[in-house]
Amino acid sequence: MRARALLRAASLALALAVALSAQGRRVVDVVQAGDEKSAHDHDAEGEGLTEGTVAGRPFRQAAGWLRYTLRTFDDTEVTVACLCRGTEGRRLTFELFVDGQAAGTHTLASPSADPVLKEYRVPAKLTLGKTTISVTLRGVNGPTPGVLELRTVQEHLE
Repeated sequence: MRARALLRAASLALALAVALSAQGRRVVDVVQAGDEKSAHDHDAEGEGLTEGTVAGRPFRQAAGWLRYTLRTFDDTEVTVACLCRGTEGRRLTFELFVDGQAAGTHTLASPSADPVLKEYRVPAKLTLGKTTISVTLRGVNGPTPGVLELRTVQEHLE
């Protein structure tokens, strides 16, 4: 069972890498939410934090909110890619904020606990000219999704 969960997580990571390279997009920054050094390096904060493991990887979930600072390119639109613990049939609604500004309300729902990859486009007006952004997930009437990993993904022409 554990080997199958690890294989699914590896398949998700490979699918993300293939999708990103095929579209000419780059992963600019990655925070591993369950890794203390990575979380520290990305100014991790949260309210009512809990932790767990899914598919052999640690995740963080918050009763209130989670926040990380991630690097970006200053000249193109940003997508936040979020690898979350599946919701096992529940619906988790959360708000996404970038540098304190609302960037949308989203609902995550999946049939199992297996990790789910979702991408959220951030309005360009919130990120242009910035080389770092603060990304906050705030639960709506419940907890945030369980976050395994957050990435900033962008087109970047050199």
